[in-house]
Amino acid sequence: MAGKLRKTEKKEKPDGYDPILLAEKEEKIVIRGNMRKYARLARPLRFYGGTISATEVGCNLRCKFCFSDKPVRRPHSTGRFYTPIQVFNALKKKADQYGYKLISASASEGTIGKQHLFEILELVDKTDLIYILETNGMTLGDDPDFVKQLSKFKNLHVRVSIKGTTKDEYVMLTGANSESYNLPYKALEHLMNAGVSCNICLMVSFSSKDNIKKAEQRLSAIRPGLLKSLEKEYITLFPKVSERLKNQDLKPYAIRHLGKVIKLNG
Repeated sequence: MAGKLRKTEKKEKPDGYDPILLAEKEEKIVIRGNMRKYARLARPLRFYGGTISATEVGCNLRCKFCFSDKPVRRPHSTGRFYTPIQVFNALKKKADQYGYKLISASASEGTIGKQHLFEILELVDKTDLIYILETNGMTLGDDPDFVKQLSKFKNLHVRVSIKGTTKDEYVMLTGANSESYNLPYKALEHLMNAGVSCNICLMVSFSSKDNIKKAEQRLSAIRPGLLKSLEKEYITLFPKVSERLKNQDLKPYAIRHLGKVIKLNG
């Protein structure tokens, strides 16, 4: 009788999609051999005091506050495929033009397509440029061997972006399952254990002061020095972002406007 009961028990339904499975699906769309899809190859950005960034296509999260539109939400019909050398050459040419030493790829998830990424990093290591890997930490938290492979590259810095200060915030903002919220924290542990240069960006636009403090305490428990390079991210209400949040009845506590943080709800 007990055996029959166990057979009929239902598994608990996940409270959101799985970012690791979504990454695998996205890779089938945006990766072809060692090529990856990009919407744009090289543009100057003001971040980090000046960087040149390519616009990747394909992400394993669906953040409701994300400024990136078609590269995330329409990967099938957005961008074209480029080889690692094409991406690197475009970034280096523009970096030389502006006198910048930092290059990156943004607007989607940087860890999709390992071989493509590794080949770019091999090219970067032959120069004095620094590549900033923009990631939400899902894949790196799930795959410590990936991090070990990254540790062999000397001109690499990894920026881990955590989407919210609690599991509940994370589920509300991304729609992903709550357990995956732990993955970027694991990614930071793996990166620091492997000696990979890294820092954190924490989305706090929808967070209370208490929750921000709790997240900081969790990060400090991994390594206190992490807080020295912590970036607190506030959303910018671009028209499509504003519309998306309105449709989801999501109201931020604070936003960034013209370079300043503006409090909205106390």
